Amino acid sequence: MLGALAISVWTVPAASSSQAKLDQAQIKLDSELQWGTYRPNLYFGTRPRLPDSLLSGLMWFGLDDQRNWQSIRHSCELGDNLGEYGYSRHNGRDFGEQTMRDGDQGVEIKSEFVKKVGENGGSWAVRFTGRTLNEYTQGVALMYYFGLEGNGTMSMKIDEGVAKITGKTDDLGRFNIRIVPSADNEHPPVPSSLRNIPGILTGQRISGIAIKAPKSDIWRAKDLFQKELLTSARTKASAIIKHTGSNNLSAGSLLFGLENVGLAKRGKNLFFAQMMVHGEFSFDVIYECADKSAQIDGSAIADIASERREAFDRRFEATFGLREKGFDEDHIKMARNALSSLVGGIGFFHGSSLVSNESKPEYGEGDNMDKPHLSKPYSLFTATPSRPFFPRGFLWDEGFHQLVLGQWDSGISMEIIRSWFNTMDSNGWIAREQILGEEARSKVPEEFQVQYPNFANPPTLLFAIEKIADLYRFKGTSKVGNYFDHLEGGDDNETTINNNIDGPDTMRQSLPELAQYSSRLLNYFQTTQAGSRPMPENKEDASPAVRGYRWQGRTMDHTLTSGIDDYPRARPPSTNELHLDLFAWITYMVSINAKLESIVDGRTSVSASQPSEMDAQLESHIRILDEIHWNENKKMYCDVTAKIREDYDELEDDEETAHVRVFVCHKGYISLFPMLLGLVPPESEKLGHILDMIENPKELWTDYGLRSLSKSDKSYGKGENYWRGPIWLNINYLVLSSLNRNYMSVSGPHQQQAQRIYSSLRSNLINNVFSQYQSTRFFWEQYNPKDGSGQGTHPFTGWTTLILPIMAESY
Repeated sequence: MLGALAISVWTVPAASSSQAKLDQAQIKLDSELQWGTYRPNLYFGTRPRLPDSLLSGLMWFGLDDQRNWQSIRHSCELGDNLGEYGYSRHNGRDFGEQTMRDGDQGVEIKSEFVKKVGENGGSWAVRFTGRTLNEYTQGVALMYYFGLEGNGTMSMKIDEGVAKITGKTDDLGRFNIRIVPSADNEHPPVPSSLRNIPGILTGQRISGIAIKAPKSDIWRAKDLFQKELLTSARTKASAIIKHTGSNNLSAGSLLFGLENVGLAKRGKNLFFAQMMVHGEFSFDVIYECADKSAQIDGSAIADIASERREAFDRRFEATFGLREKGFDEDHIKMARNALSSLVGGIGFFHGSSLVSNESKPEYGEGDNMDKPHLSKPYSLFTATPSRPFFPRGFLWDEGFHQLVLGQWDSGISMEIIRSWFNTMDSNGWIAREQILGEEARSKVPEEFQVQYPNFANPPTLLFAIEKIADLYRFKGTSKVGNYFDHLEGGDDNETTINNNIDGPDTMRQSLPELAQYSSRLLNYFQTTQAGSRPMPENKEDASPAVRGYRWQGRTMDHTLTSGIDDYPRARPPSTNELHLDLFAWITYMVSINAKLESIVDGRTSVSASQPSEMDAQLESHIRILDEIHWNENKKMYCDVTAKIREDYDELEDDEETAHVRVFVCHKGYISLFPMLLGLVPPESEKLGHILDMIENPKELWTDYGLRSLSKSDKSYGKGENYWRGPIWLNINYLVLSSLNRNYMSVSGPHQQQAQRIYSSLRSNLINNVFSQYQSTRFFWEQYNPKDGSGQGTHPFTGWTTLILPIMAESY
């Protein structure tokens, strides 16, 4: 069952001193990472990396329009039309800042999050500063809440203009919370005629409300608050009308200002503090554990934030070296925002996933399946592709995320990789989309919620494992790059990083367990995604004694499991299909397993004298890749399917010879995969044909990046047009990475062409992403191949943040 496997990825039997060192480092890391901005689906929210624990979040709405209470800002939504939001700095551990500009609700808010390590996860604080926009006169209502999903106790009181919450849970211990509005905050203006209405207070700095909510509904804080707000507003509207004799309810702060409700009653588990402000404002939220050494003085928040901001900038330059490469401040700011928004999109999720115990039937077969069921609850620590649209874990995306995160903070990256592998079942399956709990399912259409055990997804997490293996294999050479540099220890005076693996000896202890996971993953793919034997191109050819691979989960227009959803494939779908990209992925997996096997077996030399069984399997896969998928007539790699021979005679011919192989060729991202994954030798003639396709403006080349599908293809720009032309950063990154690592520096017939493509493509991508960021303030899911404009969901701060290593040339 999904999530049943709970083996630690990073520890294996070892000498007691080494194991003790690892255990101690892991305990320290767990404490440092316990609290964070781990609710990326909210504009701002915090939670610990603990199930059924304490959640918090920010909400707001403008007071000029009495309908605004129906559009309270809470979760990130495309329909909110915020002009800007996303982190400008976030180190992933103890500091993060962002600006949220909401023109429709008339407010700009900046958050500065800081943290101190201590017992039970330590303490944290966030300072909110902002202003109401000039054209809005009534101001804005600000709310901050805390809710307890699990067992424990909490109480709240308003004392001298401060909301104070005390509580206790088994996992957090005792804690104290203060929500402190600035004494300089201005209350929205109230007409003199409305200042003395019986039963309606005016001018209070802060008020509170306590609710008893079902534990499973704490995530619905906005809905629960709106219900209370509406009840209160109706009562106040009646009082205002009775007092004035008029239906003019222009004073929004009176209508929607809450008075202290339910604070004296016990048993409440959801607490809101509300502040009505106008003009410039600020307030602090301070959470303190019982550890006295971790207490945070509100007067010190600005200084702590300033110190960590400066440290972030120093470390950013030391890690990526963009200033040294000649980038100006605007480009560096964009790159810094890319990293920070990716880090700020990291979340902790816990709940049940809707899964099926049965493989989903193929096209043409019956669909008599048992109903899906909810798995046992489990947790996932992961980055997310897009806070408003994809605020959950995606397996295909996550490997790309780690290509950025691994360079910034190896400890966080390794925690995320471990978390993903701990969702693997005994067969090696990892659900491609992690939709955990009701909150996550509320964002996903029902038809996409069920996860099937025969549905795979590209194994991109192996990108990070390959980096770890190369770090060990090429230790001390230039081939390592700066990925996971922190694994070697070193001076961290400028950072708060304390990595969970310290040095090559303890790092090596993780590799056998990584090898086990990688091997299990490979076995899952080779077992569940095996295709039929490829048919000969004519009946005279001998049937090759090899098998290809086929993505399960095909429909007429989509192969969602491939990650390249609507890219054209064989029509109609058939169980005889063999998919090029899947064969390339599995061959890549074999290569990673061969690397890990050589390290675990002690054959760390790059030129090991005795090839292993896995080495032989890799050589065989590369040969078969060409045998099955290379189309010599079209000079390209293609998918393969089968059709009945025109001369087939049911009475005379053997049924096994009824079908012949047919190539399904669509120039685009799919046809590049053997090169993307470094499976084409640098001296190969095939590489030249691939590079020609890339460089041809009539095929893939544009001034903004490579098209996903050739301009000459009949499906270009048709249908859903998701992967049928638009430019995607993840595949463009793989092109640059492969050129840089495999072809530019290797003497051969294609070296100069590889260098030329690399230089031009890198410049085009940087220029376009920067141009679009400057004009829109967002990173985008994809870019238009005609004019480079951003399109799809935004902000998309998943793999589009690969623009940072592209700028740094750190592959």
